[in-house]
Amino acid sequence: MTTFYTPPGYTGQAELTASNGLAIVDQGLWRFSQSGYNDGATFGLSLTLPSPLNGGNLILTAQDWAIAVVGNQLTSYTNPDTSETYPASQCRIQVTGGWEVVRQQNSNSFNSFNITYTAFTATDQGDRLMAPNLLNLFTPVATYEIQGADVTGGAKDTFSNHEFFCRSTEIAASTNSNKEFQSNTIIRPVWAYTYTKSWQTAA
Repeated sequence: MTTFYTPPGYTGQAELTASNGLAIVDQGLWRFSQSGYNDGATFGLSLTLPSPLNGGNLILTAQDWAIAVVGNQLTSYTNPDTSETYPASQCRIQVTGGWEVVRQQNSNSFNSFNITYTAFTATDQGDRLMAPNLLNLFTPVATYEIQGADVTGGAKDTFSNHEFFCRSTEIAASTNSNKEFQSNTIIRPVWAYTYTKSWQTAA
């Protein structure tokens, strides 16, 4: 039976965001500020006449990004309870996660009531077309791993070369309830994941 040892503190939860690893390839008319929404992850989009009704493309990508806390490197570990040292060749790093893309009208704005939208969110783990309302996308999770040569199955790396991406569009298609036009929306695209770094102690 394959047995792994995970030291205290070597497993947890985190988010990949535009502040810590997602590169902004294109952001159209979306605005991003790490302090603007106090979370380092949320973009805002305002569309008003006579400005364009189309927000353009918001494209975020990441590859071989830094995994929170445990990092990306296979290392050795000495168990403080037994003084046994596990070599890097027995190390495995796993991340399991999915996209959580929240899209909605800005709750701080009262100008977007009754505006309808045509929008789209596409990721490497799933897509969602939306009309007439903005909808969230929560994709199924996937697991990526980096492991050493002495782990069951041999050396493997399904993480470093994988491209994580999120692409979004948004077009406002109507006026608001006051027969005027002002759309204020937000999008929060993050890859939410759990991470674990462990060492195989028995095959």
